[in-house]
Amino acid sequence: MLAALLALLSSFTWGTSNYLAGVETRTRSVWHVTALSQIIAAAASAVGLLAARQAPPGGWDLALLVLTGVATAAGLVMFYKALAIGTMSVVAPIIAAEVLIPVAAGILLGERPGLPAAVGMVATVGGVVLVSLTPRTGRRDRSEEHRRAARLAVVLAVLTAIAWGFMLLVYGTVGKENPLWTVFDTRIASAAVLTGYVLLTGRGLSLKGQNLPVLAAVGILLSIANFLFIAATGIGYLSVTSILGSLSPVVVTAYAQVLLHERLCPRQWVGFAAVLAGIVLLSL
Repeated sequence: MLAALLALLSSFTWGTSNYLAGVETRTRSVWHVTALSQIIAAAASAVGLLAARQAPPGGWDLALLVLTGVATAAGLVMFYKALAIGTMSVVAPIIAAEVLIPVAAGILLGERPGLPAAVGMVATVGGVVLVSLTPRTGRRDRSEEHRRAARLAVVLAVLTAIAWGFMLLVYGTVGKENPLWTVFDTRIASAAVLTGYVLLTGRGLSLKGQNLPVLAAVGILLSIANFLFIAATGIGYLSVTSILGSLSPVVVTAYAQVLLHERLCPRQWVGFAAVLAGIVLLSL
């Protein structure tokens, strides 16, 4: 039960961070918001690290954590690109498949959650997909250029799901040995990659005009979410906590419904119901 609660808190914190970042990118550069919030996330994790005084990981573990941070940042770049050139109703369910990697790993490692949990997994993942889908609008463009862009968006979405699934897997295995260093190493690697990308692409990186309190909240909440997820995997099944810790799209959609008064289509409401049912089954 505690593992499920920590994983759900991770999803809530992650979703809150994503919602704030999404709102901020409506008026500011998405790359500035992303890079600056990642820098703040790294700084926040450094504070936690200093307070805990944990011994740093070494050798293969350190290399794996840095690789995870790079993969996470690369996934973010590919995700934004996929959204820019593709269709959200296609990209979103592919991204949601990220949980299949840690779930499969958990089962291969010998985890046997039981029938209710198995049904809960299917219901929750299916619900996330339904909530993430947005109605198609406008006339469908059947040009060759559009088809090429659509195919590229699918490829980028698949690569993003792999990158983020890899992150969840590393957090739930290697990360358990040293949670605070795990968050710090991955966040600082991610911040370095995104900052380098922003600078190399000529976008520049300036604090002028940035809403620093919101960016600080985005970064700090992200670090907290990472730590909560790792803590959950330390006491619960990876196959279960990875699903309960990946509900940020549902949280973002709920925020948009309540605070931005966005209307949900019927299948999204069905998705919400499926997620709630899945959470109950996974928490038993």
